[in-house]
Amino acid sequence: MTGYPSIDKPWLKYYSEEVINAKLPKKTLYRCLKDNNADFPNNTALNYFNNKIDYKTLIEKTDITAAALSQLGIKNGDIITFLMPTLPETVYLLYAISKIGAIANMVDPRTSADGIKKYICEVKSKVIVTVDAAYEKLSEITNELEFINKIIVVSPADSLPLPIKILFKLRNRSKIKYKQNCIKWENFYSLGDKRASVEEKYIENRPVVIVHTGGTTGFPKGVVLTNDNLNAAAYQCLISGIDMRREHTWLNIMPPFIAYGVGNGLHLPLIIGMEVYLIPQFDPNKFDRLIIKYKPNHMVGVPSHYGNLIKSKNLVKADLSYIIAPTVGGDTMDKNLEIATNSFLKEHNCEYAITKGYGMTEVCAAVSVCISNECNKLGSVGIPFSHTLISIFDPDTDKELKYGEPGEICISGPNTMLGYFNNEKETNHIIKRHSDGELWVHSGDIGYMTEEGFLYILDRLKRIIIRHDGFKIFPSEIEKCILSTGLVKNVAAVKIPDNEHVQGYLPAVFIVPNEENINNDEIEEKIKNACKQRLPEYSLPKEYYFIDSLPLTPIGKVDYLKLENL
Repeated sequence: MTGYPSIDKPWLKYYSEEVINAKLPKKTLYRCLKDNNADFPNNTALNYFNNKIDYKTLIEKTDITAAALSQLGIKNGDIITFLMPTLPETVYLLYAISKIGAIANMVDPRTSADGIKKYICEVKSKVIVTVDAAYEKLSEITNELEFINKIIVVSPADSLPLPIKILFKLRNRSKIKYKQNCIKWENFYSLGDKRASVEEKYIENRPVVIVHTGGTTGFPKGVVLTNDNLNAAAYQCLISGIDMRREHTWLNIMPPFIAYGVGNGLHLPLIIGMEVYLIPQFDPNKFDRLIIKYKPNHMVGVPSHYGNLIKSKNLVKADLSYIIAPTVGGDTMDKNLEIATNSFLKEHNCEYAITKGYGMTEVCAAVSVCISNECNKLGSVGIPFSHTLISIFDPDTDKELKYGEPGEICISGPNTMLGYFNNEKETNHIIKRHSDGELWVHSGDIGYMTEEGFLYILDRLKRIIIRHDGFKIFPSEIEKCILSTGLVKNVAAVKIPDNEHVQGYLPAVFIVPNEENINNDEIEEKIKNACKQRLPEYSLPKEYYFIDSLPLTPIGKVDYLKLENL
């Protein structure tokens, strides 16, 4: 052991030689989907409100969609902007685009009209695919964008079973007036022909999707991911040792316009051959009802989703023995929530602990995971995937640090994005070639690794509060201290300006008290005393604010930027 994770790779002892030496696929997403399910054509691939679409039909509809796109003139390298939730049509389009070599620019349909305009102008999409609910925002800007030739409009009802479709249309009578450059899905789809020959050609590192960063420090950046990136991420998870089989079911609640959703939510279970329940509009407060209805073996979510789940009155007497990998990612899971979730799962007959992972958009979401109960340490986000390097570096010098030393988490491997779309400066800022000759993605997260290969997250580099005197304050340490009092339901520490000095910041905390606590002054006093006992003097919060709930981003992460601006 040299003491350096990137050299020792201590996590490899948890993988077999077969896994370590496994060849990652060199194929399109489409080809992986087709090849992996060729012998199981009648197995259900997509379950959309009980409309069960088998793998044979999925491939056929993808082929027809690819032919229809070709009829519109879409070819290799063209960028189509998607304003779509998770619908069967989204899946057909994703794999059709992979087949013909085009690129899907994935945009949240809830984005403002100005935001949509920026996303479209950035990539100059001539064809837009939109869910009908987002069309009016789109129509506001299309007159200004003369390069748009065609808008394909999809309704959530298009793939619903007939009785539900009729009811949906009665309840949602459309008054939208579509322009001449619009084509509804059924008319677009009729342009295709499953007998038409659409050439599929694999080109190494060819882009297939653009997903976007959270935009907490400015307008979101477009992350260009390739077929190889998404396949590498999915296959490393597939061979990791997590119990994932063709006969299992998968509840997909993550949207397709984030890497976590398109890679882990859709592509992974589909290349395994699972039945995937599509949830186009996920309500975190109804997570429990989805669990009861579908009884999925697998699902992916963020910490706040599981926080809602364990408080559910509907699950008090539920048997959850069918759950195999309740996976959490996208944000750091507080230890108290992890303990509470594991207790909840055990009490409800689930033999697996919460399956934590770590990743970022720039590396196709997950790069580490708790592959088994043996590799599931409290507070850890697991071990790196078999073909991925993760190590800790000094953020100022790029010097690799030893086990247990906190620094910036950096990632190197086949999941690494091509770069940010048309943004070489920001690409070079996050992807750097180190002295070992490898390209490393600088995550902006602070953490450390143990000698066993377990990764721990401490905080976001951007969240660290730097005082006027240079002392660094970790907001997560303040949050852990306050949560440990048992007086609060949730808490977030953020930076506020230090008005007594020319530069520097101080910490403030936003507190969501427990429901039974009604005297905020008394709670504040107890919390202050706890902080004085357990935190360094320079880390003590300057201000205490009580709020009903913490604001969340659309995918369920705490919106720290919004708190800073309150």
